[in-house]
Amino acid sequence: MGEIRPVEPLLSERQFQIFKDQVIKALTRKWLRTKDLPNYLSMADSTIRENLPGLPFHIVGDIKLYDPNEIDDYIKSLN
Repeated sequence: MGEIRPVEPLLSERQFQIFKDQVIKALTRKWLRTKDLPNYLSMADSTIRENLPGLPFHIVGDIKLYDPNEIDDYIKSLN
């Protein structure tokens, strides 16, 4: 049997804290599904697809999710 050695940490304390903060931020964020966009943007689904083709989204599993803050920032950047 080989020698038992302690496992070296893969992340520094600072890196782990940044990672932890990002995970918490992602989990507590209010996400929108594609079906929620027409109500959030006050426009028809076809209008959204036609006029906002670059709308930022995230894929989790096979679900397309949208962050309202990213949507707002994207629309502001169009002007």
